[in-house]
Amino acid sequence: MQKKLIALAVAGLVSVPAFAQSNVTIYGVVDMGYKYQGDNVASNVKNRNAIDSGISGGSRIGFKGTEDLGNGLKAGFVLEQGIAVDTGSSPSSGTWARQSFVSLSGGFGAVALGRQYTPQHKIMAAVDPFGFGKGTAAGLQNFYIGEARLDNLVAYVSPTWSGFNVAAGYTFGAGNGNGAGTNEANPTPRNNVNTTDVRAWVISPSYTNGPIFVAANFHKLDPVQTGVDSAKVWDLAGTYDFGMVKVGAIYGQRKIDDAKVKQWALTGAVPVGPAGKVQVMYGQRKFDEGGNTYDGAKVSQWGLGYEHALSKRTALYAVYAQQNQNNDQERATLGTPNQNVNTFTGLGAGIGDASDTGAGNYQRGFNLGVRHSF
Repeated sequence: MQKKLIALAVAGLVSVPAFAQSNVTIYGVVDMGYKYQGDNVASNVKNRNAIDSGISGGSRIGFKGTEDLGNGLKAGFVLEQGIAVDTGSSPSSGTWARQSFVSLSGGFGAVALGRQYTPQHKIMAAVDPFGFGKGTAAGLQNFYIGEARLDNLVAYVSPTWSGFNVAAGYTFGAGNGNGAGTNEANPTPRNNVNTTDVRAWVISPSYTNGPIFVAANFHKLDPVQTGVDSAKVWDLAGTYDFGMVKVGAIYGQRKIDDAKVKQWALTGAVPVGPAGKVQVMYGQRKFDEGGNTYDGAKVSQWGLGYEHALSKRTALYAVYAQQNQNNDQERATLGTPNQNVNTFTGLGAGIGDASDTGAGNYQRGFNLGVRHSF
């Protein structure tokens, strides 16, 4: 018995260095607040008032870890699940639907495999002053169309050379969760498409130098199903921090056959004392279909907000936003209750937040809430 105990003790001592090389972190966001939505494009839909979860940043719990493999090589993983704090349920389509991937990194950069954020999502969040996960009623995502995540993605992020780096990726099955493969990829109805059978590639160079950030995004979505056109997407974005104000801009286009969506936004964030900031944004999205049914359909949005940090992890926020969907054909087609407005890229829009797609067709919104990160 004594020999067995000694053997177990020696084995435990030998294993200590291996365990010391790895770590796992539990992290998350708990966000709750009051939400008002009004001025629906459908005259028979009333205003909405609610206490909702995930307004400025999607409430979530996640696990991430790294292991030092030696010679500068590290393995890592991320598993992240969304949580509806108001009900205790998961709003996601899968258990780890926010992110789930494994990675290897070293002097060559990093390679990751799994469900991941797209570079487009990351540069949108960088420009959006309300952008703790592209949130609130004034968030860029309410009118600026983008793919937030891609399934089955093989991604590469280069090392940074004098502020410059490149991210690139490819997937054989882009999936249907907050990204490519849904009807958002095409400006015409395609309800019977196999949404998982979409090929996608992406490349995104960026440059950071002190107060300057500049980035571009190029990606293409190729549905395999016959008769469904590919979507070609590009975006240019940048920010400059003057100290007394941080300004940003983004411009992008999505082209499918002869149809084109043009979208842009101007943003600003003004520090107020050591803990506060005022947030402003104005942007538009316009549909160009060469004189056909939805040609000229446009949505514009402005937003104003204030965020106050109570600590490094806890913040209060108040936001107001207003949209104008100015096309009568758009209102007639997409303004019916319970209709999936995302059936048409470049048309459906609405005031949402970090956990609400804005599919309810509301054009006015107000948020008041608290966000805690851990």
